[in-house]
Amino acid sequence: MEILAIIEEHAHHFLKDVKTEAQGEKEAGVLIIKYMQHGHITEEEYHIVKTQMVDSLKIVGIGIPFVLLPGASIVMPILIKVASKYNIELMPSAFVTPKADPSAPKP
Repeated sequence: MEILAIIEEHAHHFLKDVKTEAQGEKEAGVLIIKYMQHGHITEEEYHIVKTQMVDSLKIVGIGIPFVLLPGASIVMPILIKVASKYNIELMPSAFVTPKADPSAPKP
């Protein structure tokens, strides 16, 4: 039963992160339309659109190997783990949990 609980917890977090990513896509779409209509957006809005575009490219970069390469479902998680050890983030920002600052005081 413990394995089932772990699977349910991971599935819940995954679906929550997918929802967060979808909301980011919608927000970026609204900002792009605003830019097209008015010709300018604020610096903060520009940062939101830029972050979302990078996240979209990361999703494509992770998704294409799953479709094209046999065995990618085994290799990609390993590649993501190795990349994170070298401070290379391959996952979209909605799927990344921020690491705790070791110098921060503990509650």
